Amino acid sequence: MNIKAVPVSKIDFSKYGTYYDMNNPSDNLWSSQGDGWSDIRTKAPIISSEGSLGITHGSPLPCKVSKMERHLHTQEALFCLTDPIVIAIANSGEAKQPLASNIEAVIIQPGEVIVLNKGIWHDACHGINTSVRYYWLAEEYEGEPTEWVDIIGGPIELNT
Repeated sequence: MNIKAVPVSKIDFSKYGTYYDMNNPSDNLWSSQGDGWSDIRTKAPIISSEGSLGITHGSPLPCKVSKMERHLHTQEALFCLTDPIVIAIANSGEAKQPLASNIEAVIIQPGEVIVLNKGIWHDACHGINTSVRYYWLAEEYEGEPTEWVDIIGGPIELNT
């Protein structure tokens, strides 16, 4: 199955979590400025628990994705910094494995942030034609180790 990534701003992301465009003030963001600086920040905490900051190095597109993970105990925020990132996501409800037919792929541009709800299947982020590093924030919890499981109907091919 071939899945083409689309800009995250072009889909209804609410079925997966929360989308923030930190480049533009909105109802869920505050902005301020001073002499030589400006900033935009969220009005509420970005995840609902204490979080650990991580950094991941992702492979370039196009690529095959055969496994995904999900977190039942925490939300996960993903931060695009200097280069666009692409992530495959699926809301497969209570299914014990992600379903290829439920997978979408989104492109997150610098300054955009997504926060995945608990239970949303996802893979690692990928760069567009080059490897990429990105930050994430989630609660680390030894009682639920990260478990990567096969995609039913997979693997999928991700591209832009």
